[in-house]
Amino acid sequence: MPFKYSCFISYRHGQRKLVERIINDLYEALSSELEAYFEEDVYLDRERLNGGAYFEKQLAQALCESVCLIVVFTPRYLHPAHPYCARELCAMRQLENKRFNALQIGADKSNSLIIPIVFRGVEEMPAELKECHYYDFQDFDPTQPEMIKEIKYYDKIKKIAKYIRERYNYLEGLVGHPCTNCTDFEIPKADSDEVKKLLRSSIQPFPTREGADQ
Repeated sequence: MPFKYSCFISYRHGQRKLVERIINDLYEALSSELEAYFEEDVYLDRERLNGGAYFEKQLAQALCESVCLIVVFTPRYLHPAHPYCARELCAMRQLENKRFNALQIGADKSNSLIIPIVFRGVEEMPAELKECHYYDFQDFDPTQPEMIKEIKYYDKIKKIAKYIRERYNYLEGLVGHPCTNCTDFEIPKADSDEVKKLLRSSIQPFPTREGADQ
């Protein structure tokens, strides 16, 4: 299967050490486990960790060349003022539908190419992500040893790697090269209907006074 990357890690950058630690630990743990299954690397935009620019063309191609999308979810992931994560999520949904249609089957959520990993705020996940099988890392403590050294996290990493391998095998029925047009692939614009709809669905309403008092 001629993909370039086993998965693409999508996340919001941050200015504090917690986000950097989460992303780096996740990247190292996933890369180590996936190495047993794949020649292809895990794609991580390291410029974003430092608040770097969002290079749409480069990221669009890498996303198109990836088997799966890893969504590193926190409540800031789908923020209306910073829609690039929502755009990546919508882009993978487009790719997923295209690939599933090429397999002549429906977009079965149980075979989704989108894998949410929740580090904070599972109650704030939009319904679209909750429909996917997600992995709960909310008890992650950055003061403890690296994720790869913690068995309770690494067991989940092994399950994620196995799931990505299953999706890779699942896509073997695709006719032709899935990345033929990846250089022309574009991530949906921030003002596209699908991105705006996703961002609206992620906005949590403030509780009424009555609700807050209950």
